[in-house]
Amino acid sequence: MDTEVNWEEKYKSATETLPWDIGTPAPELQSAFEELKLAGHPVLEIGCGTGTNAIWMAEQKCRVVATDISPTAIEAAREKAKAAKVEVDFSVADICEENAVKKDSVDFVFDRGVYHVMTPEKRIVFAQRVSESLSNHGYWLCMAGSKDEVRQEPEQGPPQLSAVEVLQPIEKLFEIHKLFRSNFVLPSGTKHAAWIVLARKR
Repeated sequence: MDTEVNWEEKYKSATETLPWDIGTPAPELQSAFEELKLAGHPVLEIGCGTGTNAIWMAEQKCRVVATDISPTAIEAAREKAKAAKVEVDFSVADICEENAVKKDSVDFVFDRGVYHVMTPEKRIVFAQRVSESLSNHGYWLCMAGSKDEVRQEPEQGPPQLSAVEVLQPIEKLFEIHKLFRSNFVLPSGTKHAAWIVLARKR
């Protein structure tokens, strides 16, 4: 994980909803579930935050493992799952340090805005860890900030990657099934351009 950002401090010191914590399941995730018929499958979310997407996947009868680097985020996620009356295996973990699941044990991995905060070297490790987690021909849905968005203040919004920067570490281990443009929609309604990558393990 990007060591220049203290994610735990961001969650602990937050006085309002954090920009990436939109409170509703990601539409791109919902579309992938419908397309790939993922209901009931074992899944992993990396960088789950306060658990909105993980809880939604659990409601689709999935066995869900969900991780975040922030203990405060995981604590909030567990409370939300309890209130929703679903079971999710939440844990504090850094995917670049170790896998959160056994090898080949999940059919789908989701990350919304984690891969793009990595250094180029760590993106290679991240892709490798995802590949190791997935079953044969399992899928990874990745959402990353797009460099195509021109901003007056570049630091405002998610990190921005070119399509090449997103795909280069992924293609060595995955078939790219889809690459398309979308948006990160913040709680304020502000939109930031994003790449959506749906990749299948080779």
